[in-house]
Amino acid sequence: MANRALAGLRVVEMTEAWVGPVCASMMGDLGADVVKVESYPRHSMTRPVAPRAATMPGEGPVYERDALHHQGNRNKRNVALDVRTPGGAEVLRRLVSGADLFLEGYSAGKLEQLGFGWEQLRALNPRLVMISLAGWGSAGPYVGRSALGSALDASSGYMAVRGHPDGPFEDVTPTVHSDATGSQTLFFAALTALELRDLAGKGLFVDLSQWEGLVWQFPGLLGEWELNRRLPPRTGNAEPTVVPHGLYPAAGEDEWVALVARDDREWAALASALGHPEWAQEGHEWATVPGRLRRREAVDRALAAATRRRPGDELADAVQQAGAVGARVVHSAQIAESSQLRARGWIETISHRWTGPVAMGGFLWRIEPDAPAWERPTALVGEHNDEVLGELGFSPAEVEELREAGALGDHYQ
Repeated sequence: MANRALAGLRVVEMTEAWVGPVCASMMGDLGADVVKVESYPRHSMTRPVAPRAATMPGEGPVYERDALHHQGNRNKRNVALDVRTPGGAEVLRRLVSGADLFLEGYSAGKLEQLGFGWEQLRALNPRLVMISLAGWGSAGPYVGRSALGSALDASSGYMAVRGHPDGPFEDVTPTVHSDATGSQTLFFAALTALELRDLAGKGLFVDLSQWEGLVWQFPGLLGEWELNRRLPPRTGNAEPTVVPHGLYPAAGEDEWVALVARDDREWAALASALGHPEWAQEGHEWATVPGRLRRREAVDRALAAATRRRPGDELADAVQQAGAVGARVVHSAQIAESSQLRARGWIETISHRWTGPVAMGGFLWRIEPDAPAWERPTALVGEHNDEVLGELGFSPAEVEELREAGALGDHYQ
């Protein structure tokens, strides 16, 4: 691997969807040896066997062409195991015995039932760091319940404050906040736990409730009720203490621009960029923060009238140059066209067996001179079965026996 920041670290990952896989990919980006243990013969939700919106064009199995799976599973080796079989269980035991970090995303108690709970694994590897990603945590009345990001968003209170105040309560954007932030929470926990392991000289178990990590991000929701006995309102694109703060129409069909002025200086800059410096002159009712807060609707109407005649890019550039906050609202197809992302080399062109060259999003950070690199395309199901099992001491004949017994696989039905 080009990056050596985590060189020598061995990670075994048994997670699905987004949080665990993306965290493990970030570790692989930085040089860790990551082995993904994929469930077999059951396929994960990012390995669909029927086409869907995220299916990339190309030949070969549908489950090898899912964009979400590709984005979240780079820089890993892949083994596909049925750990419910004696042979599959033995492979996992050997993997964990030589690992520094074991990430698992099953419902609480599931691995204990399979014989891979913390006490069993600590006996195999006293220096192991094990992190459980059970959605609700490893203890409490919710033990055994399943969770996806939508359930976590709902139960954290976050979903209740999304959307517009005059829109249907259930009409919220399906973007899952817990998935977007959980991988970073896990990454921080993993590096911290490994540091503690090295200081203490022994392994440790981390009970990471994805739900608790998400609730922590919204202290205002709980505080509003505990301190003021108020339920936070649904505000759409507005910010209660900032005017303007919203989306405004630009020239063209379904074109919009985001505009924000946090104080009177930014308001003066925004008003000037829109050709209405009088809005910020002394004595105008909108010239101060209190005045704009009192006349929010009037300010929004005036801004919309001024913006709808100009292209979004032109508006955003003018507002930014003047000293306020402005950005064109882009559609998903336009993200890859961003001159900023292109100039920074963030878009990665990856070659994969079944998709050919394909553009993918890049990394969360840059480290110079040892930058992260997408050196391993997303692995095929069981692509590294023989390689990894050989390293674990299994002979070719034993690997074949495991395959024939159904403990090991390289495709889904």
